[in-house]
Amino acid sequence: MIVTVTLNPSMDSIYFTDTFTLGEMNRCSNPIKAVGGKGINAGRTAAILGGNVTAMGVLAGLNGESIRTALEQEPFQTIFLPIAGESRNAVTVMDRKKNQTEIVELGPEITAETAKKIIDQVIDFSLEQKKRPIIALCGSANTKNERLYHDYLQQLNEQLGSNIKVLTDISGKQLHNALKSPIKPYFIKPNIHEFAELLNVSITTKNEIVKQLSHPILQGIPFILVSCGGDGAIAKYQEQIFDITLPMIDVINPTGSGDATVGGVAFALDQDFSIEETLRYAMACGMSNALEQAVGYVSIENVALLKNNIIIREISEMFHV
Repeated sequence: MIVTVTLNPSMDSIYFTDTFTLGEMNRCSNPIKAVGGKGINAGRTAAILGGNVTAMGVLAGLNGESIRTALEQEPFQTIFLPIAGESRNAVTVMDRKKNQTEIVELGPEITAETAKKIIDQVIDFSLEQKKRPIIALCGSANTKNERLYHDYLQQLNEQLGSNIKVLTDISGKQLHNALKSPIKPYFIKPNIHEFAELLNVSITTKNEIVKQLSHPILQGIPFILVSCGGDGAIAKYQEQIFDITLPMIDVINPTGSGDATVGGVAFALDQDFSIEETLRYAMACGMSNALEQAVGYVSIENVALLKNNIIIREISEMFHV
């Protein structure tokens, strides 16, 4: 069982155009539209793979109602609270040179009252399950509380026990504050730029990532995956460190690939796969998403094909990657 939490769902519009010029009229064909938000995208990926997924979160206003209607067609269960405000739109423009331009609205405010209702609902739902679910806390939140996810980790630990596996796909101050807590998430997935920002250092290579995996703020996190785009990733699981190399693909739209990666991790953990197979599923899902025009979608066939072409090499912190 997998539960994803999305505090800022969106209606995504993806435009593909030959050229995109600032300050001029840009004509494009009709967009591909789909419901987005990191947790929703991750949940969709895990559900396509065959996972039992429940997506939770909030929806607001007329846009929220449109999103709720669209969610009825998704391959997972949904529990979304109605709140005040207006759910956001997100626009992505991809030109033929693979330049990616995004315009993302702020979304409705997550007040203290709303935040409490959401986490209470997640806890109550999880307690009802025969087996504690994998819980994925994903994405941004329009909130004045910069310790929101820190607080969520504490509450989940207190109510569901220390063995609960909580995955986080967050960044910035929310991630930094979450990792300052004595209660750590089970899994984090920063990209290389977010990883450098988190540690407040300059990082441009895999070797530099490996050297920073012993940083004090990362202690106590069982599973760390630092994605490096087309260069693959570096992963640390318990005391093992892995260099992951990806096959070349012809990228169509990379938006949502990180979300799909988290969905692959959640599915693999829920299936009790080995760490090597978990990493294969994670990276193959991210790549499969990049081969689709839509955001947060994967193909089972592509995942199966891609994961067998991913090279995973266990390394030592003392060695250069």
